[in-house]
Amino acid sequence: MSFQEIYGHSTQTGMLQKAIASRRLGQAYLFSGIDGIGKKAVALAFASALNCEAPAATGDACGKCASCLKVSRGNHPDIHIVASDTQFIRIDAIRHIEQQMTFKPLEGKKRVFIVEDADKMNEQAANALLKTLEEPAANNLIILLTARPQSLPLTILSRCQQVRFQPIPAADVARWLVEKGDKDPDTAGLLAGLSGGSIRQALELDEEDMINFRAEVGRLLCRASLSEPMSLLALAAFLGQDKKKVRQSLKIVNTYFRDALVYKETNRAAMVVNTHDLPGISSLAQRLTGGQILGNISLVEQAAALLEMNVNKSLTLETMAFKLSL
Repeated sequence: MSFQEIYGHSTQTGMLQKAIASRRLGQAYLFSGIDGIGKKAVALAFASALNCEAPAATGDACGKCASCLKVSRGNHPDIHIVASDTQFIRIDAIRHIEQQMTFKPLEGKKRVFIVEDADKMNEQAANALLKTLEEPAANNLIILLTARPQSLPLTILSRCQQVRFQPIPAADVARWLVEKGDKDPDTAGLLAGLSGGSIRQALELDEEDMINFRAEVGRLLCRASLSEPMSLLALAAFLGQDKKKVRQSLKIVNTYFRDALVYKETNRAAMVVNTHDLPGISSLAQRLTGGQILGNISLVEQAAALLEMNVNKSLTLETMAFKLSL
């Protein structure tokens, strides 16, 4: 695993490479950004570069030495992945980090601990980690990964070098799907447009039932009208029928509004993500003004944010549906 294998995130990987090349490394890093955008992949590339036996002058790993191969296979003795056992990361997992840090790395130059979903640490685990961060041990590095940095104590945030990851550009997601996922360019482009900048989301969308689900969301959206309240209730009910797909369904709705705005302004079908439903996109573009479309996008994003806070799902979706300009 090397930085060259990372799709997108050139700013973030460039910063880390510069830190390695200049030997100005922090003791702890916080990688934050939405799920599925490659934070863990970058962390592993970072760990690989730190332990590479023949690193490049740029601060990247060679990808071929024994150390790099072990990182790629997931069996490097100095690279540790810490994940939640169920709902939380408990204090025992953090104590294991403390114990390991009292010893020198077994093979590499740096022992690296990658803590996935760091926001899931319970209070005891967070306090134990804080103590570790206050008394860093040489030749050890901690990388916290999270999609919810606001859920971490400020005392931990202040002791980490923060690296913010943005959603991957759709073009890079599509390129990954073609090169690594064996998708044809048309399918890759469609999935990338619906992924929200997350390769993981793109892969989860690549299911036959999701393709049908997307088509039904589009059909209900294009038929919904304020003059027919039942059509709005039908849309809200369908969006929320599967808890796992609520987030994806709202993203699909926003791709329709995004497409409608683009088509309205450019009249270019080639720039539309939902190419399978150009008539529906055209209908929305004709019925709504640019301001109404932007307002709808904002309403959908607000609903998505509220649902992340575990509010009443049905009420939130119904309220959103009745506020949409349709």
